[in-house]
Amino acid sequence: MAPFAGLAWDWANYLGYLGLAIVMLLFSYAGRPRTFPPFSGRFFANLHRDLGYLALLVVAAHVGLLLVAEPLLLEHLKPSAPLYMLAGLLASLLLLVLVVSSITRLRRRVWPDYQRFKRLHAWLAIACVAFIGWHVAGSRFYLNTELKLALAGVAVATLPGYYLKARLGTRRNVRFASRLRDTAAYSHLVSCGAVLLLSVIALAVVWLRLPE
Repeated sequence: MAPFAGLAWDWANYLGYLGLAIVMLLFSYAGRPRTFPPFSGRFFANLHRDLGYLALLVVAAHVGLLLVAEPLLLEHLKPSAPLYMLAGLLASLLLLVLVVSSITRLRRRVWPDYQRFKRLHAWLAIACVAFIGWHVAGSRFYLNTELKLALAGVAVATLPGYYLKARLGTRRNVRFASRLRDTAAYSHLVSCGAVLLLSVIALAVVWLRLPE
């Protein structure tokens, strides 16, 4: 594999895991105010939206870079592809549906009942994570032992499980008195800055690991 192709291949795989991490964060920062950080409620709604856009962008980069590094992977986008690859493709499509259907104007037209939309959105998100997990487990990149897969499975299941427990259980009252006001715009800096930094770090690690 040529140096650039090797760089693109490894970076794409790191971005795939970064995409999974962002999707998992969406269950923790699901748009409702949290105790940390002590920002205004709108910050959390914006953060959830920004993380959704970034997850879609990172997953698109993951797929695009893999195809640049190895064009033969186009065969894995066909119905005859291995099931774990089809699971990854379906997860990507579900993520696209989740992001596009959350655009306010479209959502209000298709789902006037916001509570119904939230329930559907939540279950589609859980299905998306399940397909991502299937894809990661089947590809076995870096998670190439049973122990690693088991630990990763527990980690991936934790946040959706916590999210469901929070939705089905009693809601905690979050105090607003001491919250910082006018912090909604900080979501762009926090989310974009963190994802950009982690992407650059991943690229630097891959670059340093390339054979001379």
